[in-house]
Amino acid sequence: MLLYTASLTEHSMIATTVDAAIGDCLDKIARVVLPPETISTAKNTMYGALLEEFAFAENSRTLPSSSQNGSKIETPDPQPQNPYPQEDITAGDYCVTNGRTAIYEYAVPRNREEELRRNMTQWGWAINEPLSMTSGGMKSRSLELSFTGLTTKVERLIRHGMDRETGKFNKTERLPNCISLEERRAIAREAMRAAFEHLANRVVLGLQHIAVETANASPVATIVMSGGVAANRFLRYM
Repeated sequence: MLLYTASLTEHSMIATTVDAAIGDCLDKIARVVLPPETISTAKNTMYGALLEEFAFAENSRTLPSSSQNGSKIETPDPQPQNPYPQEDITAGDYCVTNGRTAIYEYAVPRNREEELRRNMTQWGWAINEPLSMTSGGMKSRSLELSFTGLTTKVERLIRHGMDRETGKFNKTERLPNCISLEERRAIAREAMRAAFEHLANRVVLGLQHIAVETANASPVATIVMSGGVAANRFLRYM
């Protein structure tokens, strides 16, 4: 839900989800994407944090080496000492401080063509932002959020995989052990990226809406993210 707060006692709703909440979406995606051994380490059924940890595990902390002796290579922890700084810094300053390519390797696509090309993976599938592919593009700039389609897409990817030649889901189901860890991590990263792009897109649209509705008011200087998903470092980076 996106709210505009005019004062401590006055607020108005700008946009809300038409189906599931983003937290529920990530939890459901985690249930099908995470390997059983990873799920078993969860302390509760809120798997969103575990999904983030799994998605970027290969880029951080201790990675297994390619040598046959099974030794480990210690890599610097990419997370900052204080992951949630409260200083008044710009997005550019944040990227410099946290390292643009240190772990997330995310940049806003310059246009729709670049976005579609970037989203395509080596397995023949792509996960696009919710509502971006609707008929006529009528909902791509609507002030509404939708996450059930994203959940369904991930569930079908895990269950069937994609035919690289036709670009369609395979008709036969694949066994869980036939899905590589590399593809599972890619699905986790791409699903979060699509969900967070959708959310960020609506924040920008909401700010534009506020600017039109409050033409004589001061511009919005602060955005507050709250709730469990707000702790996701990938979301904060984006």
